[in-house]
Amino acid sequence: MTKPSGQERPVLTLRELNRAMLARQLLLERARIGVVAAIERLAALQAQWAPSPYIALWSRLEGFRREKLWSAIERHEVIRARLMRGTLHLVSARDFYAYAVATQDLQRGAWNRLQIGRGVDPKKVAALAIEFARHPRPKEEVLEHLRARIGGKLGGPFNWLVWRFVSAHADLVSAPPGGHWGYGGTDAPYVAARHWIAEGERPSENDALEILVRRGLAAFGPATLADIAKFAGQVPPRVRPTLERIAPKLRTFSDGDGRVLYDLPRAPRPAADLPAPVRFLPRYDELLISYQHRDRVIAPAHRRAVYAKNAIVEAVVMVDGFAAGTWALTHTRDEAVLRVSPFRRLAPKERAAVATEARALLSFLAPEAKTVGVRFA
Repeated sequence: MTKPSGQERPVLTLRELNRAMLARQLLLERARIGVVAAIERLAALQAQWAPSPYIALWSRLEGFRREKLWSAIERHEVIRARLMRGTLHLVSARDFYAYAVATQDLQRGAWNRLQIGRGVDPKKVAALAIEFARHPRPKEEVLEHLRARIGGKLGGPFNWLVWRFVSAHADLVSAPPGGHWGYGGTDAPYVAARHWIAEGERPSENDALEILVRRGLAAFGPATLADIAKFAGQVPPRVRPTLERIAPKLRTFSDGDGRVLYDLPRAPRPAADLPAPVRFLPRYDELLISYQHRDRVIAPAHRRAVYAKNAIVEAVVMVDGFAAGTWALTHTRDEAVLRVSPFRRLAPKERAAVATEARALLSFLAPEAKTVGVRFA
């Protein structure tokens, strides 16, 4: 870290930012904490790809088993809903309402214009949906119930927009069949959060945004305003007032390009030379999405291999703290092969470490396979 002179901010190097990120993301060593605490530490888990939460937690927690996440889901301590960037996430029940207010309320306005223009009362829609979805209901049943009582007013050119309007106003969350989601995922019914979460209520917008910003800094800091907005799925002008309000209680730094970085005062910022173990991250891992400035995660030259044009974010293997290749699992009934495609030539020790971690991941992903293997492209 470069020492400041006068009123200048300390400058954090790229490797210092990388190590801070790894520490927040539980990627320097596997943590011995519970699933709910881990999800809160990580701010949220991406759940767009069914295996993602399981792989994300396996790479970060000591002795993680799927049943640990299932148990938290069955106790309604972990909630699955469309939140940041309109995508599926797992968050703790304690954080859900703040995240919902911070990420959905602004979007309600856009959805409201269409429905109010058709004569729909959003408050009536919310009340009807909350009452009907006291227990898990398929999405189609919820919409049919509403239309039967509201008439042909509820609608529009895109059915998904109608559903976003309803689910945001009623705080509908996914309820997994059988208590939890199977590894392959499934179309889930929906239930009103009011009947699913034992405690909590919607906070004010200011309080919700502050919770979201603080969670984002804890999980991804030190971060710029643009980074925080990227994580939150919001435009920077919506986040800026909250950041400016709490800035006196934060620490500030600069990166190598002179951008202002914000951070929680006591958050970990390890030394740049701290060793970082090999770790496998799943598709859409939040770490790969939540930065506007991604140099601390992946070099610019390698991004096209990870961020595809069809919006897929590929699974990556981290070597020395940075994305060093992509990986994919080929799994039949009897055989499981994990294929690694490095971005560069790996040194013999790096290759051996990747292979060792890959075999451990295979034991987690395909415990019943009779034959397993690791192959490098």
